[in-house]
Amino acid sequence: MLAGWGVRTRVLAVALLVLLVTLSLWTWLLYELFVGSLQEAAGRQGSMLAGQVAATLKVVEPERAVPDRTPEADTDVMIQVVAAGGEVVSASRADIRAVPLSGLRPGPGSTVTRTVAQLPGVDEEDFVVTARGATGCGGEAFTVVVASPVHVEANDVARGLLPGLVTGVAVLAIAAVLVRWAVSASLRPVERLRGQLAGIDGHSIGDRVDVPETGDELSRLGETMNQMLARLEGAYATQRAFVSDAGHELRSPLATIRASVELASADPTGEMWQEGRGLLLAEILRLQLLVDDLLTLSRYDAGSLPLRTTDCDLDDLAVQAGRRTQAESGLPVALDVEPVRVVADPDRVGQVLRNLLDNAARHARAEIRLGVHHVGDHAVLWVDNDGAPVPEPDRERVFERFVRLDDTRDRDSGGSGLGLAIAADLARAHGGSLSSGIAPDGWCRFELRLPESGPGPAGSPRPAPSPGS
Repeated sequence: MLAGWGVRTRVLAVALLVLLVTLSLWTWLLYELFVGSLQEAAGRQGSMLAGQVAATLKVVEPERAVPDRTPEADTDVMIQVVAAGGEVVSASRADIRAVPLSGLRPGPGSTVTRTVAQLPGVDEEDFVVTARGATGCGGEAFTVVVASPVHVEANDVARGLLPGLVTGVAVLAIAAVLVRWAVSASLRPVERLRGQLAGIDGHSIGDRVDVPETGDELSRLGETMNQMLARLEGAYATQRAFVSDAGHELRSPLATIRASVELASADPTGEMWQEGRGLLLAEILRLQLLVDDLLTLSRYDAGSLPLRTTDCDLDDLAVQAGRRTQAESGLPVALDVEPVRVVADPDRVGQVLRNLLDNAARHARAEIRLGVHHVGDHAVLWVDNDGAPVPEPDRERVFERFVRLDDTRDRDSGGSGLGLAIAADLARAHGGSLSSGIAPDGWCRFELRLPESGPGPAGSPRPAPSPGS
């Protein structure tokens, strides 16, 4: 029911409901205390009157122990003297001489008090009945019954509580005004934050909201919003850089293909087509590989990169990749592998190996090393080359997208700058990691660590893109 209400209305409704319940319970408690106090007073009065009548029975006849009282006289308290057989011997009112007011029959000298809702032959309700055992002047046993009505006193209590009820209504009204004012004052910074956030778009994503200097939840909310805006700004800048770099990478093969087609179209002999056919195929293949790499990265960023995990032999994948690299590059690939099984996507792991070995082949002087071993509950694979190691300040940046540490290399020898970035993303998708460092003998090393049990049912969480990715 409260779902469609505003925060102010909901807080006000809850506060007033709590206050109303509290006042009602407090009023009921006071009423019960007052009524209980009156009943206790009526019981004491009844005990006193019963004691007086019991003392009178010892010196006078039972018929004269209770004086007659006319209806015009004080009729609030009713007194009876009841014989042991149940007959009313004497009564304070003529209309109560037929039937005993109570069936209580305590022993001589004992007093019993009860609160009853109604008495036989009496129209009024709510009585405190006191019965006391007594002995007459002739030694007979009697019961003195005193009945005190309490409804009149209860009505007096209700009338006495009326000012309290009026005060309670006034308190509710004042509380409503104060609560609404307090909630409005508390929400004013939130409304200001909302207005500032509403004005931030793609052109002003570098703006920040004003953090309230309250040191409470609102202040922490403002700080969290600014942190979120900083992350969005970083992601937006990353996305723009990615689009710009991707467009730059795609422009080169497309320009080459366009120029070759135009030259071939202008040559009626067909010789230019025959000469440029190999170049066209190479550029088309390069363009296809680049598009595949961009698709892989976009799927990873979207968290929808498919992984067909299964038990696979990492050592077999490493041997196959090493042989391929040796055949294509002409560089010897030294293998140091032991049997290691992992739960992974063999195609994606093979892609990581190819990217690492292709990178090693571009930088190696004369040799490449490939190793696979167990380390704890992880499988560790490293690719070494005898070229210069990655400088320490660049060992994280080398895994960013479109990064080439040697800017003087052309694109044919240096690649697109996506291979290591894709390898790092695929390693994280498997719950592993990829790092760059130095081998014990000073060679350049890239190390892949994969959990042997796999990435888990839901895969590893995708980290936020790095600022340069």
